[in-house]
Amino acid sequence: MSTSNTDPRCPAVAIIGAGFSGTMVAVNLLREATGPLRVILIERADAAGLGVAYREQPDCHLLNVRAEGMSAFPDQPSHFLKWLAEHRGDEALVNPAAFLPRRLYGVYLRSILAEAAATSRRDVRLELVHDEVLGVAASEREIRLRMAKGNSITAQRVVLAMGNPGPADPPADDPSFYSSPLYQSHAWSTHGLISVRHDDAVLLIGSGLTTLDWLAALHERGHRGPIHVVSRRGLLPRAHAVAPRHVLSFDLFAVPPTVRQLMRVIRNEIDTVIAEGGDWRSVMDALRPHGQRLWQRLSRPEQLRFLRHARTYWDIHRHRAAPRIVETVNRLTQRGQLEVLAARPISYADNGDAVEVQLRTRGGKQTITRTVQRVVNCTGPDSNYRRLNHPLLQSLREQGLATVDTLGLGLETDAAGGLVERDGGASARVFTLGPTRKGELWETTAVPEIRGQAQTLARHLLSVIAAAQPSRREPANDPVLAALHVG
Repeated sequence: MSTSNTDPRCPAVAIIGAGFSGTMVAVNLLREATGPLRVILIERADAAGLGVAYREQPDCHLLNVRAEGMSAFPDQPSHFLKWLAEHRGDEALVNPAAFLPRRLYGVYLRSILAEAAATSRRDVRLELVHDEVLGVAASEREIRLRMAKGNSITAQRVVLAMGNPGPADPPADDPSFYSSPLYQSHAWSTHGLISVRHDDAVLLIGSGLTTLDWLAALHERGHRGPIHVVSRRGLLPRAHAVAPRHVLSFDLFAVPPTVRQLMRVIRNEIDTVIAEGGDWRSVMDALRPHGQRLWQRLSRPEQLRFLRHARTYWDIHRHRAAPRIVETVNRLTQRGQLEVLAARPISYADNGDAVEVQLRTRGGKQTITRTVQRVVNCTGPDSNYRRLNHPLLQSLREQGLATVDTLGLGLETDAAGGLVERDGGASARVFTLGPTRKGELWETTAVPEIRGQAQTLARHLLSVIAAAQPSRREPANDPVLAALHVG
């Protein structure tokens, strides 16, 4: 998929990050470009289309959305199912309601990227670059990307598709433990998982979907040691289940835009549905298409109130897990191997073979201790962009090309995903999508939202590029050109 088209007259779009977001921007550019274009897809890992979520990993790590909802294209809802039928045999064997391995979805993304590259116009080229962008230098006509391997890449448009940032180390009285080999700072590490011995006691910090993935993987590997899960509230994601379609009985946008009022009417709706023999999931699914608009109606103080008081409860009901994974967690609990605590670690005593972790329970009423052989940070992405020290983000901010949104959850953007610069204007050259827009959109981390953003952004980029190209008007009354045009 690599090309050698380096004609400086050919406009170039550099996409930084080749997970789902970046791959789908590239795919849509390749599919829809009608003029010369270089699509430069930059990924520091070895393979495009994988990112953190879909790289090679155990088959027990499942998608959190049914197969029928995982098409990469918003206008082709059955695309993933048709791909499965072509690559997994009889179409009748493809279950739209299945929660499939994430590894398989990575194969799907690589497949559609290869197809888009192979079927694009001859003057539209994909270039894959295995490197990391450390900084930018913007001039009036182009943006030069400084690469970790020492070279540079020049493009007219840049897309930040960096996905979720890694987790931050939890606060502790003495953070020196975080350099210990008994601590794993990032849960998404196959080597880290394999290095856990079967009888090790394990402490998982955080209780979201990442923790459930670890529990499923430990169980699949035959882990026998005790597992302790700690988080602020000690709540685990709920399971998916088939729920009938529900139409809300009230006008969402007539409700006063406060967290208290919204939570009240949603709880009342759920209570009514359950009283009638229904399922709370029907209500949550009915809210899903309106999530971004609801978020944007809230004032900044109300958004902060949601983050402090309601976010955890929203997340465990909104971001649900595959039933098979929840069943595994229930089995671990029932046999006494799994303990879930509403607590936070405050100190670590590392003797080299084990670590004694002191935990403060919710409310600060008591302190308890657990001795383990491994501590794993499963807290999820560090969404505080004010403290992220990634060199590329620092470079963009130092040059005034990017600003952190008012909540610190991402970068400030306009409706098209153009970065808002220091002077308050929106960039026509640097764009982003996905988790980076969380402060503005909130619902912007799942496939259904990102696939729409990727398609819209690709079309916007093609429109901007076409408008910037010099017009090529034919001289009037040229019989040769006229003949060529007709012929």
